[in-house]
Amino acid sequence: MKNKLLKSKAIAWCAMILIMAVIVMTFSLRTEWWCFADIFFAFMMVFCHLIALYLMKFNSYASRKLDTMAMVFAILAVVSLIVEYILLL
Repeated sequence: MKNKLLKSKAIAWCAMILIMAVIVMTFSLRTEWWCFADIFFAFMMVFCHLIALYLMKFNSYASRKLDTMAMVFAILAVVSLIVEYILLL
């Protein structure tokens, strides 16, 4: 079940639309330039995973590399969210 959800293009597109909606809705709340780091890493995570899904049947090696980069961006998004929370307290 988990593997099917990770390989679903519809779920990936929903995540992309959700990230873009969060960017639009929180744009005016971010006062400093470094406040965009977490949303940038989240966007790049979703984008890399979405492209990896489309490349899977053409080039599985590139797809695996993009999914690895998506995981790195996910970790960076969580770390930057924690750092922003600490800095904005």
